[in-house]
Amino acid sequence: MIWIDITDPKYAVFFSKMVPLWHKKGYKTLITTRYSEDYKEPSKILTLNGIKHKIIGKYGGISKRDKFLSRIERQKGFTELFEKEGYPKIHLSGASVEGIQTASALGIASVNFADTPLRNYIFNYDDITFVSRLTFALSTLIFRPFVIPQEIYVKAGVDPKKIKEYGFIDICLWMKEIKKDKTKDFRDRFDLDKNRYTVLVREEEFKANYVKEKLDILYDLTKKISKNIDANIVIMPRYESDHLYHLFGKDKNITILEEKIMPEEFYPFIDLLIGGGGTMNLEAAYMGIPTISTRSFLLFHDKYLIDNNLIKWTDDANKGLLFAKEMIGKRFDNKRFFCQDKCEFEKITKEIERLL
Repeated sequence: MIWIDITDPKYAVFFSKMVPLWHKKGYKTLITTRYSEDYKEPSKILTLNGIKHKIIGKYGGISKRDKFLSRIERQKGFTELFEKEGYPKIHLSGASVEGIQTASALGIASVNFADTPLRNYIFNYDDITFVSRLTFALSTLIFRPFVIPQEIYVKAGVDPKKIKEYGFIDICLWMKEIKKDKTKDFRDRFDLDKNRYTVLVREEEFKANYVKEKLDILYDLTKKISKNIDANIVIMPRYESDHLYHLFGKDKNITILEEKIMPEEFYPFIDLLIGGGGTMNLEAAYMGIPTISTRSFLLFHDKYLIDNNLIKWTDDANKGLLFAKEMIGKRFDNKRFFCQDKCEFEKITKEIERLL
């Protein structure tokens, strides 16, 4: 049995594409994730993709103490689950601390898809993420996308023999399937004026361990766009949404999403993305959508996008507004930057099967 623990939205989509391949190969899978009132996305995404899963524990929130206690709770939950379902032969995750630590303690091989080794794009020992420190040494195998140099992992203490590269950026696995279908246009569901531009705003993952502080740039830029550009503005919350209603509840140009919608429902129909995170910036850039990043730090993926002029980055709302006015409504041909090899799981699953 293959156990996959999913701790964030990006890997919920990622593994949703991998699970059916394991089933075709004849393997049984056990999928776990976490769920709490302010962190529902992974479970919602798995459900939307038809992936059966078990809820084990909750998201720890912003404090180190709560994150730690949540990890302990989940580790206990895993062992109790295994007593009922059987013990897995291998564990897969996108850098799940509690998953990898549980697997290691129980003698289960652990495969780590780790695309955030640093909170930077230049190596500095102090920038090794907390998650990397807690998972790298316990990982049997580590997969990395081509945009992150192998030497970064080696400098962080990983045996080079444990590191495997794949020649694509993760998001192309699911974004390559998206085609414009007018019957799926999310603007119809939310009664948005199709004669106006549509701007999607995605919050930063400000509770993540690698984010040092929550900045106001994304919210300030959203206000400026509302005042200066004739557009529907749709905000996709990262966690809870109360603070968004406090900031924007009276703005008739702004819609705050309270439900999870699929990528094919919105990407073909938006004219600009304001992104505080990483995955959606990558997805939008792949689709050729004008993208402005307001992320409070830059990782390897961010630097790759900026260096290839696939997105704009700013920490100034006025400059961001100028970018928005210049770029909104345009479309670019960016897909060639995301794949150096076949964008598929075949090589990856074969490598994992060697451990089985």
